[in-house]
Amino acid sequence: MHPSFIDRLLSPAIFGLTTIVISLILWMMLVQHRRVEIEADAVAHARFVKTKMESELRARILPLQSLARRWQTHGLTTDDRQMESDAGLVMSGYPAYQAIEWVAPTYRVLWAAPEKGNEADIGVDLGSAPEVRATLEVADHDDTTMVAAGVDLRQGGRGFLVCVPVHSGGKPRGFLVAVFRYKEVLSTILQDVASDYWIAVYDGNQEIYSRAPAHLPQHGGYVGGADIEFQQLTWRVLVWPKAGAVAYARSSVTTLVLVSGILIALTLAFAVYMAETAQLNVKKLEAANRELEREIAGREQAEEALRHAQKMEAIGRLAGGVAHDFNNLLMVIRGQAALTQNNVATSSSLWRELGEIVKAADRASSLTRKLLAFGRKQVLQPRVLDLNTLVTQLAEILPSVLGEDIKLGMELEPDLGRVKADSAQLEQVIMNLVFNARDAMPRGGTLTIETANCDLEQAWTRNHPGVQPGPHVMLIVRDTGNGMDEDTQSHIFEPFFTTKETTKGTGLGLATVYGTVHQSGGCITVSSKLGAGTAIQIYLPRVEEPVEVVEAPKPVVQSLQGKERILVVEDDDAVRRMSLEFLKIGGYKVIEARSASDAIEWVKSHDEPIDLVLTDVVMPGMKGRELGERLAQLRAGIKVLYMSAYAEGDAIDIGILSPGTAFIEKPFSPDELATKVRDVLGRTSSNSGDQPLRHSAQA
Repeated sequence: MHPSFIDRLLSPAIFGLTTIVISLILWMMLVQHRRVEIEADAVAHARFVKTKMESELRARILPLQSLARRWQTHGLTTDDRQMESDAGLVMSGYPAYQAIEWVAPTYRVLWAAPEKGNEADIGVDLGSAPEVRATLEVADHDDTTMVAAGVDLRQGGRGFLVCVPVHSGGKPRGFLVAVFRYKEVLSTILQDVASDYWIAVYDGNQEIYSRAPAHLPQHGGYVGGADIEFQQLTWRVLVWPKAGAVAYARSSVTTLVLVSGILIALTLAFAVYMAETAQLNVKKLEAANRELEREIAGREQAEEALRHAQKMEAIGRLAGGVAHDFNNLLMVIRGQAALTQNNVATSSSLWRELGEIVKAADRASSLTRKLLAFGRKQVLQPRVLDLNTLVTQLAEILPSVLGEDIKLGMELEPDLGRVKADSAQLEQVIMNLVFNARDAMPRGGTLTIETANCDLEQAWTRNHPGVQPGPHVMLIVRDTGNGMDEDTQSHIFEPFFTTKETTKGTGLGLATVYGTVHQSGGCITVSSKLGAGTAIQIYLPRVEEPVEVVEAPKPVVQSLQGKERILVVEDDDAVRRMSLEFLKIGGYKVIEARSASDAIEWVKSHDEPIDLVLTDVVMPGMKGRELGERLAQLRAGIKVLYMSAYAEGDAIDIGILSPGTAFIEKPFSPDELATKVRDVLGRTSSNSGDQPLRHSAQA
């Protein structure tokens, strides 16, 4: 063979073979790279499915836990229909529930709020199944939510049970049990997730959900897996791409031999494009996963803030109710002691002992006022004021309160905005915070009072229910004392919680601060660490109105004695008798009525003039305000003085009284009642002047 022929043949052959080998090597590298990308994509999808399922499963049992806590807090009702209605309301918002059942402590199903077909569970003994019985026992013992998986449901199929124990008064009352069927609940969660991928979920070796063809791939190639942790369950999820997503990686190597050299560049460009696209999809998925995790964390934080606000609201309502009932009792105790004391010689030991009872009743009344402040039911007289001026005035007396070992610092913003609040109550707020800061620095330190303008953002207010975003004024009281741990910080605003000795505090100081600030439309936060001091921030809404200057009223000296006729309407016998005695001491002629209907009947059947009606605000049947309106129809221009163990502000808020109505708060002393009566009798009536009121034409 001629060498030139060999040269002409060998060179193209070598070049061609070299090109084919290089192309084959590049192709194999790209195929391997694509394989890695697809596997990474599958793993990322598996993690996304894990995060999605865990968050959705937690979200589905959260209403069940909230319902159980509400029943524990407010007590269980004996009306099964009401309880079933509550459960049905939960199911209406979360259609994945198969049923919600109420299970007795004996593990027997008493009632069920089911989807159609689940009524068969009523009366069933869940304790007959060892796995379910063990789950209920652990839930009852640990007072925690438990899950029983792999349960054969009587309505068909398999699923799991979520068991939430309900305790009341330290005793088990039963269990709220939610029934979920694997197919329904997992289908609702995963129906729109990773549409280009097959998904299968396993509980151990048992497949509980599959969105895949009959033949699953072998574990390894292109399969991404993740463990789903939900309560006591651990499931395994497998994710792998559909055939179209891996067609490129499965291309036959021999196809490249037939590809012309001029297509190699296009092939490489296409491969690079596909690789870059896959990498970009992975990054987007990872970013979406991180965003979902941040959203879940933010939601959990907002839910925790809402639970705290609901807890404080419930405690506040309880405190207000206790204060109302306690004020009625104090009215009788203090009044009887005061009346008896007037009939005893001042030199006797009995007179002194009665005086101690009066003092104790006054201290108890002070405690009820603090409880009313915490429950946001105190009477406030808000006006526009300059917080810097208020702080500066208080700073003049603080050195004597703090002592020589504590240094006082002031950081006041010159252009501070104005707020609308009760100046007296706000002074009490600042003094309470100063006293707590002083007690936190037994070895001395620095106390700083700071004011500043700030704008609260929408994201910040989500974690503080009841606060509106916008311009606010911030007041900070900061100390360098002992500081607090997180557990103490979570309880400091609760009434009667204190870290001080029993003889040094009632635990109502910060509770009063909390109630006053929230009743003024603001909020309060705490920043503290052990050994690093404490900073308490108060935020009050900023207003644009000018500062109001209030002149002190001039004292009016007048006699508290009278001869007028007064009709007393009170359903509490002891309080009514006490009020009659107070008025008789003042020289008044009194008529008593146990109810509003008795008072109306007396007015209709008697012609004697009535100078004043003293009536309780809240009575069985007809309320005090309605009584006043009915009496005004019978006798035009009649004067009414309302009394109640509720604070005036609360009576106005619930629509019982109108602003400006004559009102006296229980408990009151004989002198306080006499002063208020003289004040009301001295007012000029718009209809009839100060003359005693007789029957009108309507009578």
